[in-house]
Amino acid sequence: MDMVVTVIGAILIFSVIIFVHEFGHFLAARIFGVTVHEFAIGMGPAIWKKQGKGETLYSIRAIPMGGFCQLEGEDEESDSPGAFNNKKPVPRMVILVAGVVMNLVLGFMIVLGLMTTNAIVNEGLPSTVVESVNPEASAASFLQPGDEIVAVNGKRVHIRTDLSFALSQNGNQEATLTVKRDGEKFTESFTPMEMEYEDGSKGYLVGFNIAVKPISIGGILHEAFFQTVWMVKLVFVSLGMLFSGEAGIQDMSGPVGVVSAMNAVAQSGWYPLLFFAAFLAVNIGVMNLLPLPALDGGRILFVLIELIFRKPIPREKEGWIHFIGFALLILLMVYVTWNDLIRIFGR
Repeated sequence: MDMVVTVIGAILIFSVIIFVHEFGHFLAARIFGVTVHEFAIGMGPAIWKKQGKGETLYSIRAIPMGGFCQLEGEDEESDSPGAFNNKKPVPRMVILVAGVVMNLVLGFMIVLGLMTTNAIVNEGLPSTVVESVNPEASAASFLQPGDEIVAVNGKRVHIRTDLSFALSQNGNQEATLTVKRDGEKFTESFTPMEMEYEDGSKGYLVGFNIAVKPISIGGILHEAFFQTVWMVKLVFVSLGMLFSGEAGIQDMSGPVGVVSAMNAVAQSGWYPLLFFAAFLAVNIGVMNLLPLPALDGGRILFVLIELIFRKPIPREKEGWIHFIGFALLILLMVYVTWNDLIRIFGR
């Protein structure tokens, strides 16, 4: 896929994700009677504006990154009955969470479409049921066809992606499998088989294959739901690596890095590209829940503080905290974008 086409596709994907996120805030605000001054997609100067029938101005801005839903009384005191600050804590929290929920719903809907297509093409759904076992494998001492693997190292697995991800993280170390057979569960240990590729690099085989199960509506919904849950877990795994030092800030990617990754993914076809888009939707939603100033999670934190201490922090002070947080996030975006450019053009 041509890079120009990828950039255009990336802009469209980001725009849809941002639109859905901000629409969540907008819809919840309208439900609770909060005045919405502007609903904008993008940042910077407006290139298109339209005044709605009510008080809301709809706009598209020049920089296709970000967006906002400007609410009355969100960062300042207001006496208006339609002000965000005059609503009770629970409605405010619902409005703040609504954007994240919409991101997760979008990710789920994309995955649902992909899982349905994949099931039809492959005439079945992936499972966690053993189809065959390599007799030379360590796992052959206890596994047999028809066994259902329900946990790896004590962690529940719901779909094949859970199973593959858990085993890939394990590497060549001994692992435990919790298996369900004839309604009974038991746990055994095994060690992956080491193999060497033609280029000399080493890999590890678990020594068993997983079966495909018949198509059903319930099975497709189950697969799509837990694929979305897996995406959420992957975001937290990445954050854990960042906080533990396994990954550094230099490993983070901004819009340029995401577009570059999207271009690489697009070479494999539309299916992995749409799966990547679903992951982006989920990723952006989860990241917005982090308790950092200017993010939805940061604003939710202030509402929780109000609930605990029965007194809100002055809106002006909260507004300044979010403004400073936003400025720091912009600086971080500039830094990771610079790193992206170095990685791409400094090769």
